[in-house]
Amino acid sequence: MSAGALGTALLTVVTGTFPAQPARAAPPGPVIRADTNRDGLITQDDQAGKDTWTRRRGALMLPNVDDDQRRCPTAGPEGARLPDERLADCNDATDTVVNGPADLADLAPVHITAVPRVMAGTTATVAADPASRKHVRIFAERRGRMVPLRPDDRLTTDELRHGVRLGVEARDFVRDPRKWAGFTDIVLKVELGGAMTEDRVRLRVAPLVFQHDLMPVQHMMTADHSTSPVEVERGKHYDPAVQPRPVRPGEAAFRRDLRRGLDRAGLPAPLYNYPTGGDVWMQDLFKAAYASIPAPGGREHRVTVILRSADVMPGTATPDFPLRDASRSAFPLLRGPGTGVIQQYDPQRVGSDDSLYYGSFSSTGNFGTVPPYTWRGHRHPVGRVIYGGTGGKESPDASFTRMLAAQGYQRPIPVDTSWLGVGHIDEFLSFVPARNDRGWVAVVADPDLGRKLLEDLVERGRGGEPLVRGIAPEDTEDPRLTVADASRKPSLTQGTEIARKGIDSALRTLREQTGLTERHVVRVPALFDRLDVPAGYPRRDVVANYLPGAANGVSTGTGVYLAPRQHAPERDGRDVFERAAEKALSGTGTRIIWVEDWAYSHHLGTVGGEVHCATNALRSLSGTRPWWTERD
Repeated sequence: MSAGALGTALLTVVTGTFPAQPARAAPPGPVIRADTNRDGLITQDDQAGKDTWTRRRGALMLPNVDDDQRRCPTAGPEGARLPDERLADCNDATDTVVNGPADLADLAPVHITAVPRVMAGTTATVAADPASRKHVRIFAERRGRMVPLRPDDRLTTDELRHGVRLGVEARDFVRDPRKWAGFTDIVLKVELGGAMTEDRVRLRVAPLVFQHDLMPVQHMMTADHSTSPVEVERGKHYDPAVQPRPVRPGEAAFRRDLRRGLDRAGLPAPLYNYPTGGDVWMQDLFKAAYASIPAPGGREHRVTVILRSADVMPGTATPDFPLRDASRSAFPLLRGPGTGVIQQYDPQRVGSDDSLYYGSFSSTGNFGTVPPYTWRGHRHPVGRVIYGGTGGKESPDASFTRMLAAQGYQRPIPVDTSWLGVGHIDEFLSFVPARNDRGWVAVVADPDLGRKLLEDLVERGRGGEPLVRGIAPEDTEDPRLTVADASRKPSLTQGTEIARKGIDSALRTLREQTGLTERHVVRVPALFDRLDVPAGYPRRDVVANYLPGAANGVSTGTGVYLAPRQHAPERDGRDVFERAAEKALSGTGTRIIWVEDWAYSHHLGTVGGEVHCATNALRSLSGTRPWWTERD
């Protein structure tokens, strides 16, 4: 098949069959059309209202941010590290060619209708409106190839007689609506003998949509501590499915239990490794998202987007390398066909020590997604973004959250997490599938339940037993702490009160924003400890999980929840915290697989972290619901 026939065939697959004649209501002469009614085809049904855009009707284009032919470099000459901005500044939208059949499929189809009897000497131009011109690129099929069109390039009489197939790409997402709101008008100007007619069609760039926890895990990723990001950037052969030799305490047990849990979830894909050079906190490195536009047959055509964390690291950030080093591995390892990697941060934060004193609110572990729901007649088919922060210094990077809000869908919900030592929302909240009207429940840490379980043990004469079970004394904060001691220890009593207020506030926000009710909440036991912060530290009354936080787990999307093993005291041969959590989830259809993470992540550093903190996931997009089906 010739290149021209191949391009035409592929474009037909993406767009469907185009009509040979303009719509009955169209003006005389060639007209321009796109998929205004969002059925994945271009027909005369797209004529009406094509020059406007609403949430119900209007053509869409993809941000073409993947790298379909893996042409983007990851290192400079002689293996020199590329600055963060240089590393990110390469994708299929940064060149002026169509990078193969897959890249062709990423172009939004636009068609200039054929007018076989157009008068000799008639010519035309096609261009984006001046305000959006630098944000989009238009290609035209000419002599069997898709070539870029400049604003002053002329379409010939012969081309207008046969019709012209165009493809449009957005060169980026909306990042700041004050600079670009995501719309473009593609304007067709037809000229004969000094007379000119004009026709136009409006397109909007598809929004960035966060994945959510009801989607089945496709690949779960854990940190490879033995390989540094710079090694894979410089071209070291790296197979993420080959498990490295464990080098950290507890790593073998952590991986073993994750594998067991994925098997129970019916997810046979191997655990994937991600080179971090020693950074345990996989969830804080990036967030997985996607963008999609309509395709024939009611399908979605998607590009996966890895959104790099906006962590500007105190003490190590420089203008060339401002962001967390381990997150750079996303470029050589994940960027490629169908997947892009982007970053958004405020460069003025470089050199600031705010995150050292106020918590790592910009880490992507502080971002989640409320799953799809309907409330008060409003449908949210892709859910809502949720993150922790107060709006002041105890908040994520403002340019990052501004970009999320600018997408226009998944309207972000901020909740106050300033009471947490790290400040991440995953320390007390996650979501799992459930058999109820919404199809999910929120798994929420309950410090009162944790305290009550300890008090019950004291009443049963078990107060003299160690609080932490099954862990070597040298690996606990206070090896002599008993259940009775814990029930009256000031830092745990104060931690319970601080956490209760913080969690109640977060749930109140979710009730107000999403209509969350108590029947959509599953409470699991937790034990929070008030941290002893140094004099002069700007944040006071902050807490962390003393025992592993069961709410800090991972939903596999298939009815299995991977939660950290609790190591609480036993009653009748069962861990009292684990039994309480299993009972709480028993009516949802989701079951818990316990993962040993004490040495690997829970008892690491000042506040530690759990299963969710130490993993990341790419989820299957096969069952997504189109974001454009939302109704105002």
